[in-house]
Amino acid sequence: MHKKIALAGPDITQKEVDYVVDAVKNGWYETYDMHIRKLEKTFADYVGAKYAIATYCGTHALHLATIALNLGPGDEVIVTDQSYIATAQAVSYVGAECVFVDIDPDTLCIDTSLIEAAITDKTKAIMLVHFAGMAADMDEIMRIANKYHISVIEDACQLVGGKYKDKYVGTIGDIGAYSFQGSKIAVGGEGGMFVTNDEALYKRALHYGTFCRNDSISFLWSDDIGYNYRISNVTAALILAQIERIDELIEKKKRIYDWYHEFLGGGCEQVRLLNIPKDCESNYAYVVGYLEDSSEITRDELLNKLLELNIHARPGYPSMSAMPNYTRRFPMDNSERYWKKGLVLPTALNLTEEDIRFTSNMIRDLVERGKME
Repeated sequence: MHKKIALAGPDITQKEVDYVVDAVKNGWYETYDMHIRKLEKTFADYVGAKYAIATYCGTHALHLATIALNLGPGDEVIVTDQSYIATAQAVSYVGAECVFVDIDPDTLCIDTSLIEAAITDKTKAIMLVHFAGMAADMDEIMRIANKYHISVIEDACQLVGGKYKDKYVGTIGDIGAYSFQGSKIAVGGEGGMFVTNDEALYKRALHYGTFCRNDSISFLWSDDIGYNYRISNVTAALILAQIERIDELIEKKKRIYDWYHEFLGGGCEQVRLLNIPKDCESNYAYVVGYLEDSSEITRDELLNKLLELNIHARPGYPSMSAMPNYTRRFPMDNSERYWKKGLVLPTALNLTEEDIRFTSNMIRDLVERGKME
């Protein structure tokens, strides 16, 4: 059997090992948070944000965003229908209601032309997702947000290091959230980051992310129900090394993206790979597309056949508005199509040109054979 062609996975060098060993040996006592502090400063400086809070995971960063904006019962938040469920659940954690909006089929990001129709007098925020290395249309989103005086949370968990026009994603709205989970471009096993340029939002998020401790009264005093969302020093050390190498990691991902578009993108009518939108400077974290309706092998049949070859591709996310805890106000035709026809191809950072060629050839062979059978 061919070696495992993994969906995702990191590139680890001696630098990461050295940083982690340093944290294990020296990150205690008065230096217990030195790698956390350095990571927060390094990341904030990198993306151009005033404030950053390193969290245990990206979901915690999203939750802190909803807390910082004081969202709660009776409030509505416009949410893109395509994402991992953590995006919607961060809204649900505070008791607010998700109002889902369909996606643009060419970017898989929220369809900005549908947002205004979803706004009511209860709307307090937009929770958008920069999806699979593609940035949402932030100019239009900010125009709408400013018009209706609503807040913007950027779920940039999949686009660490990416830009919309000349600005890093996650820094354009009120709050940005990022993830360093193991399938992301920069990893810590887990890990997240909350960023903002608003000091009040930063202080509220920091307060609620550390058990609502009030040190002016006592080190052990808590003045509200808070959460233990701080990252560990050892995890922060690993992420710090990855962030210091982020441009190198993006370049490696870009090569994988380019190889797929060379070997598969133009030579297989049954598979359509998506291109990076013109206003986005991508991190190329994932290569995504659709199995076209012309294919006589189904998407799930294709994924199962690839798995038999030790090629680990993934389907599109389920439509969040179809899940049991949520409701749907509007049609979700594009989200449903990506759920049923969407493909996420392997982009692990240990893959070579020959691995991508092999994967592309197997996909082409399977869909063409399916057409003949």
